[in-house]
Amino acid sequence: MKIGVDIGGTEIKAGIVSNGKVIKKITVKTQTNKGRKQVIQNITNAIKQLFNKNIKAIGIGAPGPLDYKRGILGKQLNLPLSNFNLKKFVQQKFKVPVAVDNDANVFTLGEALQGAGKKYDNVIGLTLGTGIGGGIVINKKLYHGRGNAGELGHITIKFDEKIKSKCGNNGCIEQYASARGICKRAKVKSPLELYNLAIKRNKKAISAWKQTGILLGIGIINIINSFDPDIVIIGGNISKAWKFFYKAMNQEINKRALLKGTK
Repeated sequence: MKIGVDIGGTEIKAGIVSNGKVIKKITVKTQTNKGRKQVIQNITNAIKQLFNKNIKAIGIGAPGPLDYKRGILGKQLNLPLSNFNLKKFVQQKFKVPVAVDNDANVFTLGEALQGAGKKYDNVIGLTLGTGIGGGIVINKKLYHGRGNAGELGHITIKFDEKIKSKCGNNGCIEQYASARGICKRAKVKSPLELYNLAIKRNKKAISAWKQTGILLGIGIINIINSFDPDIVIIGGNISKAWKFFYKAMNQEINKRALLKGTK
């Protein structure tokens, strides 16, 4: 048995995994507004609630960029954990082997091996949440490049954007289609608020989700034209609004595609 942990800007999700299946899971708030010490404490508490003598290892997905070999987080946009050696800290705390990788990488690898991509060799994953993450699996193996390949949320889709992006790459897809970007464009407090408005057939909300689909489609077609993958898999909390943006997204992809056939 192993523990898997997903550290997001809003929530920390953890679960016990046995034979490729999650048999128990919990969610706690990340509480980034309370600072580094509190976030580290929340990560520890999440693991502690699941840890028992049968746990043989812990795998952690954290936002990039990071040094996946040493388990050190790089400059963090949505967490107060820049330059923190997460692997060393958790290993010392729980005395079992620990692996740390980019959260979107482990999402993509999980889908490629056990989920929607298990029938395919070449899989791209996108996680739509507080930010936008990406992962690349080639022939069933994660592609890291020099260490941090897959930062697909930072593909530029509007090169002359004057509004500053949090990452410094003005005009990147994360600026428009992440939770933060959606709220800014639609002038709402949360994507859930926009989702609920769309459920009630609010025209402005439906239009905002459609625009999200168009912007996502532009980013995804860049990915398809670069990698020609078998499948692109979309996850993260924003994907729960799929029914409101997927048609516009697919139309934009089909309109712009040089390469056909990617699911």
